[in-house]
Amino acid sequence: MRTTLDIDRQLLDEAVQVLAVSTMREAIETALRESIQARRRAQLVASLGMFDLCLTAEEFEQQREDE
Repeated sequence: MRTTLDIDRQLLDEAVQVLAVSTMREAIETALRESIQARRRAQLVASLGMFDLCLTAEEFEQQREDE
């Protein structure tokens, strides 16, 4: 799909370099993929919340050794 975008050239050049890709298109697609993945990970972590294991450090170590 062709789309015309006005993107800061320095930002795009830096993305090409940092992402180690060879084209501007690859840079944009890679940046979008990585951004989406990072946001999904953050949403997953937030949805899991926190919970108390009620284990001492010693009990935790014992659980690890038993596995």
